[in-house]
Order: sequence, then C-alpha cells, then structure tokens
Amino acid sequence: MSSEASAIERETKQADDDLTADRVAEYLRANPEFFLQHDEILADLSLPHESGKAISLLERQVNILRERGIEARQKLNNLLQNARNNDQLFDTTRNLILALLRAENIDELVRETLDQLGNQDNIDACAFILVEHEDVEGSAGFRVASPNKLKQDFNDVFRLRRTHCGPLDERQLEYLFKEKQDLIRSTAVCPIVSNSETLALLALGNRSDNYFNIHLDTLFLDFIGHVIGAVLYRQLIADR
Repeated sequence: MSSEASAIERETKQADDDLTADRVAEYLRANPEFFLQHDEILADLSLPHESGKAISLLERQVNILRERGIEARQKLNNLLQNARNNDQLFDTTRNLILALLRAENIDELVRETLDQLGNQDNIDACAFILVEHEDVEGSAGFRVASPNKLKQDFNDVFRLRRTHCGPLDERQLEYLFKEKQDLIRSTAVCPIVSNSETLALLALGNRSDNYFNIHLDTLFLDFIGHVIGAVLYRQLIADR
C-alpha cells in the first residue's frame, strides 16, 4: 500500500473516531432542514415503536411534541394549584391575624384561633393547650398543663421550637383530641412561641395518614405560632 493510500486510510479512520452520536445530534440541531435536502436518507431510517412496529419520522416527531405538550400542561396545572394554595394560606393568615388583634383576653384569643383554623377543609380537629402560668386557669376552649408534662410528651416540639408533623401514638392523640382521637391519622403540633419561650401548643389533626407528614413545609404554621405567641404574651402580661 502506498504512503498516500495509508494516509487517506488514517484520515478516514480518524474521522470515523471523531464522529460521535453527540456530534451528529449537534449538527442536526444546527441544521433542522437537513432531511429536506437529503430526503433519500429517510427511507433508510428505522424508528422502532414500543408496539414493535416501525413509525415514520413525522409520526415520531408528532408523538414527542404531544408528550411535551402534556408535560407542559401538567407543570402549568401544578403552578396554578400552588397559586390557589398560596391564596388560601394568605386569606387564612390575614383573617386569623385580624381576629387575634381584636381579642381582648386569652379566652377570645383561643376561640378565634380554633374557629379560624378549625373551619379549614383540611383540618378535622384542633386543640389549644396553654403552658401553666400564674393566675391563668383553663376554660371550655383550652386546657392548661404543666411545662414538664408537655415537654415529656412533646419533647421535639419544645426542643426545636418548630412544628412537628406526622403520626402520633394513641396516648398523645387521646391527650390532644380526646373524643376525636379515633378519627385522626396525622397531626401537626405547633409551638406558640414568644421571646424564645414556648407559651402553648396548637395541635391540628387530619383524617388522612399522610396529610401532615415529615416532609411538609412548616413555614406557615411556624409563622402562625409566632403571631399567636406575640398576642398571647401581651395577654399574659396584662393578666398579671
């Protein structure tokens, strides 16, 4: 073999080595009209379908565009649903804060809290337990418990000062919800906090096993806990 032929063979081999699927794909993206100018190649293309039958390039393109359209609609629906959820959270927060500002004593504060949150479709039970304070007694709307008992039963809530979401054991459910304990499958226990002190617990229950779960974003509930805590602290100071 002549040196010239060998050189041509080496160049051809090098070109084949450099030609990768990624480079072909990149070229076709940069030249979308390639098959219009070389339509004879289409006859040699094979596009197996999941059913086992070969389909045309146009059919495959239509299928891909349809799948992308479905995916885009799903993303849009998710965005719309998130927007609706955010609107509902905003309305709930606004109404609760306005009601709390009108409360003249602890009884009214607790009643407004339970009414505003208990009327939400996703809350099937609601309880408010005040940490024991001097000259504050329980009423029909809430209970008073010693800090030691609450810390023992709900240690993570006191330790982290953050809402705890997930299932509770039967003893905890009975303590929080009493007659509704058999209906509740998941809970959110929110600390009512002011000046880094937990003043009370707000417990929310749902019939679904996974509605209040460990992956749930608790930003809204933590914020509610601090708002209620600020108003409750003022009431506790006023009652002394």
